[in-house]
This record gives sequence, structure tokens and C-alpha cells, in this order.
Amino acid sequence: MTSLSLYAARLEAAGPDRLDLRHGPHRVLVAPAAGGRVLRWTTDLPEGPRDWLVPIDSDGWPAHAWPKGGLFPLAPFSNRVRDARLRWRSGILALEALPGHPHALHGQAQAMAWTVLESGVDHAELSLEHPAGVGGWPWLWRLRQSIRLEPAGLRIRLSLRNLSDTPMPAGLGLHPYFTATHARLNAATEWTHEDELARFPRPNRREDWARGTQTWTAFLGGWDGHAQVDWDAGPGLDLHAAGPLEHLVLHANAGRYLCVEPATHVCDAVNLSALGQSGTGLRILAPDESLDIGLRLDVRPPPARRAGDEAPTDD
Repeated sequence: MTSLSLYAARLEAAGPDRLDLRHGPHRVLVAPAAGGRVLRWTTDLPEGPRDWLVPIDSDGWPAHAWPKGGLFPLAPFSNRVRDARLRWRSGILALEALPGHPHALHGQAQAMAWTVLESGVDHAELSLEHPAGVGGWPWLWRLRQSIRLEPAGLRIRLSLRNLSDTPMPAGLGLHPYFTATHARLNAATEWTHEDELARFPRPNRREDWARGTQTWTAFLGGWDGHAQVDWDAGPGLDLHAAGPLEHLVLHANAGRYLCVEPATHVCDAVNLSALGQSGTGLRILAPDESLDIGLRLDVRPPPARRAGDEAPTDD
């Protein structure tokens, strides 16, 4: 099978199909031709407008050099595949690595143009059909994305269907770049990692995570599907997962943003599973089988801080 380059295209974020969604105080800007990405989500608060996500102002970018902002879907896998080599069945599949890096990263969906199926004032339905071979991924699949604004906030749903005639390893996730400073959540395990590649799980007892000023990453498993994302002042967000989003990636880069990325599996899940590691969250989709997830992001008034509470640190 001929491999079609995933990164040969330039993604357009300012084309005529860009969508400006509104509901009450909320506004979302979506670029279907730029990886189906939410470029911006802003809410008008009493104290002024709040950008929940790092806003993207670029009109476009090469598929391999996306701006660090907004929110985009991860499919058909989340995070990295070690050395762009996928251990599958009795062989190894060569995927296309991110240029300048050794690994395949974040799946094909974020580097392709999507089709608008339907849109209204406050919602949009997008679709992406991935031909077999793009980025070295030998399966044909379709992904649907629903984006909707409601009074409480933002709703996103993803549905991945295997259109090939053979089983396909599969995963889904969402990658937001929050302008937040803290996250609070419950997860049973934290995966040790090297060079941002997961290795094995160990018990996790940490609930509070601060953006800080240093670059850091955490791979978590056994997540209960709920998280509080907070800013130093004003309202925060409550995240509520639907479907098998039992894993989470937390990432902060030099204090510029805080990523809280729900996913169905841990980083490099296919390869870890092939080596006998359990608890990776890897799913195998039979022909015509689908995987469905959803995420609610609700605006929440800030909790009252008790006297003497200390802010979380990077330790």
C-alpha cells in the first residue's frame, strides 16, 4: 500500500467555511479546513471577556507546524507512537513521523481538512474521511465531530468508525490549550515516562496540578471523568467526560498554557499492549464498529478559597 504524506498540505484557518458560533455570552470560532480545530472560545463575563483557550490568530499553517492553541480532536490515536513504528499483529507498521521528530504524533485528524455537514447559529457537524495509507495508517476510517454551545458552556462529541474490512486499533481524545493556571482531578494511576513516552503505571495520589513556569507532562490513567480547571481569578471550568475517556494527559510548556487532554488510551498504547502491558486503554474496532466520546466544558463560579490554603506547585 502506498503511503500518502500527512504533512504535505497547508491547513487554512481563514477560508470561507470558517464558522463563528454564538450562544448567549459564548462565542466559538471553528476552522474545518485546519484540522477541524476550535480556534477560539470566548465568554463575556461581568469583569470582561475571557478566552478559555489560547486563541489562534494565524490564517493558516503547514500541517506539521500547528500553532499551540485552541482545541483539536485526536484520532485515530492520542499522543505519540514510539519511533513512528506500530507493533500490530505479527508485524510492524511504519507511520509517518512528525517532521523533525522521531515519533508519530496526535493522529491524522488534526492535520487534515474536514467537511462541514451542517451548521447553525450555535452548533456545527463536521466529518473527516481518512483514506487508507495517509500518514502510513493503512485503515480507512470516518470521524464525526459535533460542536455545540449551550447556556452552561461548550459541548464536543466525536464518533470514529472503522470503514476497513479488517480490525483497526483505535483511540480518541481532545487536545485543549487552556489559559488556566490550575487543574484538580482524581486519577488512580500515573504512568512513568521518558522523553514523553509512557512506560508503566504506578499509583497516583496527586489531585492538584499547577501550570507553574517549567515545562512538564503527566500521563494519568483510571481518571473518573471529571476535572476542575481554574484561573487565578474569576470563574473556572468543570470538565465532564462521556464514553471511555479514562486517560488524561496534562502538559504545561514553560508556563504558557495548561493542556488537560482527555483520551481513551495512554500514550503509545498499541506498542505497550503488544509488549504485554495491561491497562493501556487500547481498543480494537471491528469492521463498521465505532468508538464514541463526548466532553462537556461548563463555566463554573470560582470556589471560595479557605484562609491558609496554599497554591499547588510543580513538585
